[in-house]
Amino acid sequence: MELVGSEIAFNPVIRFTTASECIYDNTLAIESTFPKPTDGAITAPYTATKGGDTITVTISPTDSSFGEDLVLVLTGWVDLDGDQLIDQFSIAPTLGDDVPLPAMTGQFTVNPPSVPNSGLNTANLPEFVGGDSNRSPTLAEWTSYVVGKQLVFINLDGSVSTLSIASNSSYSTTDSSGNVISGTYDYDRISDSEGRLTLFEENVTNSYNLTDANGYALSAVYESDKITTTTNRTAIFTLNFYNTNEIWSASNPTPKAGGLGIHFLRAKDETISTTNSVSTTSTVTLTGNAEGSLRLYNDSSLLN
Repeated sequence: MELVGSEIAFNPVIRFTTASECIYDNTLAIESTFPKPTDGAITAPYTATKGGDTITVTISPTDSSFGEDLVLVLTGWVDLDGDQLIDQFSIAPTLGDDVPLPAMTGQFTVNPPSVPNSGLNTANLPEFVGGDSNRSPTLAEWTSYVVGKQLVFINLDGSVSTLSIASNSSYSTTDSSGNVISGTYDYDRISDSEGRLTLFEENVTNSYNLTDANGYALSAVYESDKITTTTNRTAIFTLNFYNTNEIWSASNPTPKAGGLGIHFLRAKDETISTTNSVSTTSTVTLTGNAEGSLRLYNDSSLLN
């Protein structure tokens, strides 16, 4: 099993960039079990030793937040959706000579290896869905490898939003108040390097006018006092499948959250709110620059 080019997440995110070097990023995790370098994502040497169905990874950072090696024993490969690519696995972590930490569930979030002895040829599959080809996925590949999983948008400011892709046309997400919002979407492959994701959300809320024209409380509330507000949002995302490098900008000189994964930016983000037939339109002012990175997760709760 080859780890180079792959990325694993078990709260920290680790990208194996070469046979001896990785990127360790723990800027998103809420837990405090693992070190959090002040510089965000750091580069560190590592070794990987295979023994049967187990891989032992020893990461030896020089960053002061560590002090000791991080040893990860990976085993128990699981294919959750039958696509012959490893989705999850068991990970037993140890920091130096400390008592081993409780076993955790890890997952491949970039370029997952194929299941041992599966015979799957990943040479022509896009990297985004687990292959070795640096290109955007076709609609058929999106349906086969993205539907049923979660798209995690990691913004440069550290905020995270998740779309659970339920089918080839519908998704759900959760707003800042914890409300579940359902929507529809359209994915288009524009070129080898670019894809376009268009989201359509409609949210209907009802409230009641509880005061009269003079501001006094009504003695009774009737159906005619109901106020219905319909909110329609259209957001168009440009997905850069060629670019998975750390994102640098003048306001983000040290790449942190949003540094790994395919880059995205919005080409449009418009919301129309209609209350009792009166509509108002609000449009997000966009910079035209990469706003963050997109990863594909089987279980985005590992970020929490």
